[in-house]
Amino acid sequence: MERLLQTLKDPGKLSLLLSALFYVGLVSSAFVLVTLPHDLVTKGGMTSNGLETLVYTKLFITLVVTFGLGIFAINTTHKAKKEIVVFKEKKTETSATSKGETTEQSSFDTLAFTKALKGATSGQLYQIGINQICKALNAGQGAFYLVKEREGKRVVEMKSAFAVPLEGDPVVYEFGEGLVGQCAATGKSMLLDELPEGYTHAIVSGLGMAAPKYILIIPIKKEEVVAAVLEIATFSNLTGNSQKEAEQMAALLAEQI
Repeated sequence: MERLLQTLKDPGKLSLLLSALFYVGLVSSAFVLVTLPHDLVTKGGMTSNGLETLVYTKLFITLVVTFGLGIFAINTTHKAKKEIVVFKEKKTETSATSKGETTEQSSFDTLAFTKALKGATSGQLYQIGINQICKALNAGQGAFYLVKEREGKRVVEMKSAFAVPLEGDPVVYEFGEGLVGQCAATGKSMLLDELPEGYTHAIVSGLGMAAPKYILIIPIKKEEVVAAVLEIATFSNLTGNSQKEAEQMAALLAEQI
């Protein structure tokens, strides 16, 4: 009895129970209708004169249409409920995504970044800039390249790096050479989810080393001219907001160069 009461209190289970009872009643009614003519003649004492067939046919058609409409109404109600549930779930997911994006956008502290850059020497400026940007994006590696002119050619030279050892001769690319050189030549950001052949940089930690999965390369422009390039490597994909955040920080860094 207690189990029955719990079932009646649950709207979902109650709906299923009522639907089942309706279909049982439908089958029972169909059986009664089929046997009705025979019962009226044999048990009810009615005389069969052939005209009763028309009456029975009208009755059958009326009841079939009524039951058909009832079944259609039940199915439509269940479908509408499912659509409402799906709509609510999608609305909840959209709201959660929107909140996540808002949180991500608010993670960039413009004032703190600008304050960290002010008063720094050129060498400190590059290092502070790449450190702050990599930490904001949770990047595993990063490099700052400064545009220079060498033997009549414009090149980009690595001046500072985050989690990348600077040993031996400086890393230099001509404009159009490699990913960094292409970014410097076109002045457009590049986000790669497939590393090109020959990309040898690996992210190193105390537990070992592994190649990054995503590369973001951003030009730093001063008065619409590329003055430097940032190269950022991560294990996780960068969202559109993260890329915009990096470009904003690059613009602030350009003001100090």
